[in-house]
Amino acid sequence: MSMMFFADEAEVPLPPREVRITEAEARPAPDGRRVALLITLTPFLEYPNLEVVLYRPDGVEERSLTIIGTMERRLALTLHVKQPMPGEYRTQIDLIYEGDVLQTQSVTFSLPGLIG
Repeated sequence: MSMMFFADEAEVPLPPREVRITEAEARPAPDGRRVALLITLTPFLEYPNLEVVLYRPDGVEERSLTIIGTMERRLALTLHVKQPMPGEYRTQIDLIYEGDVLQTQSVTFSLPGLIG
């Protein structure tokens, strides 16, 4: 018999293929060289994997990272921008289970102090 306890009874952990990204937000730092990426997931039974790619305004990949088996539902990641440029940046977040992309979410933002 397995017993599981939850801080909030309304938030029952979901099987891997039912886990989703519920929120994603980009917060550029005032210096224009870093971006805080805040990601919230539904409760999960198994630790999910994420792939995050940051694209520059010209469409070229700036940064990427892979998170294997996150234990946290609320993630705060810092992405560094090598050479800030004006225009709209885009982050793409893929939620992955057993090699399948279950959900893709994009967030766009501009860096402060740069005119596009």
